[in-house]
Amino acid sequence: MIARAAAAWLLRPLAAALLLAPALARAHHVPGHGASEGVRTINSLNGAGGRANTRLLLINEFVYTGFGLNPGTMDSLSIVGEYAPRPWLSMALQAPLLMFRAADTNGETRVGYGDTRVQLRFTPHASKLIHRVFTVGLNGSIPTRTVRFTVDPGPIVAIAPYAVFTRTYMTWYWQTLAISAVDIRRAGVALDFGVSGQVGARLAGGKVNLGFGLLLDTRLAAWCAAPEGGREFCPGNRAGELFREIGTFRATALTAVAYNFHPRGSLVGSIQLPFTPIRDYTIGWSLGLQMFF
Repeated sequence: MIARAAAAWLLRPLAAALLLAPALARAHHVPGHGASEGVRTINSLNGAGGRANTRLLLINEFVYTGFGLNPGTMDSLSIVGEYAPRPWLSMALQAPLLMFRAADTNGETRVGYGDTRVQLRFTPHASKLIHRVFTVGLNGSIPTRTVRFTVDPGPIVAIAPYAVFTRTYMTWYWQTLAISAVDIRRAGVALDFGVSGQVGARLAGGKVNLGFGLLLDTRLAAWCAAPEGGREFCPGNRAGELFREIGTFRATALTAVAYNFHPRGSLVGSIQLPFTPIRDYTIGWSLGLQMFF
């Protein structure tokens, strides 16, 4: 019953999107947030080991921003299909549908397709790993977005290699993640780096996973578009960004929960709360339903 109710809740935005499709064209909210690659990778893992696998995930990711260039809310409803031809290798495709309610549209919802994400995961010695799982991966974002925004970054290409290690015990587990993101857009190129640590427990006989963690990320380098053409190294923001000088840190508190209603099925949820003075959004959360094969 819980699984069916959650699935119905996840599908409601999709039904609304289909009804509102004719209102497409222009929205007024910059998609995503600066820590999106780290946050979305953590949302996908959700306290589980990062090993390669075959699965289908339906996930809704929500971000509320109450300040900055384009305050408002964003929902990203995605279908993630992941296939592992070998136990140590999997490939995934994520297709997102975006729904925006920005402050300057009087509550009007704008709907469109987002940037497609592709993922690759490699787990060495996967058949031998049980309590210690190490995985390296690569996320890529393809600029397929169909909507435009008041402060629009234009097409964005993102490449994000990462590594994740999960250590499990009888009840407790901990997980570390390191991720680097290269963001390429008209305003220039930026290189960010983030690290995350989480600790959690398997409760109710393994039916429930509950975890808490922290994500830290910083801007390592940036090359801004020059007026005369080309790019030049810049220590400050690219056009259309706020608070992204080189060396500045952002910190986000994380909590994640999973309800394993079947050996091959689970409901997953998370909350992200930035708490440093430099931040790109106010609060974020996600809810997903996934099946393993």
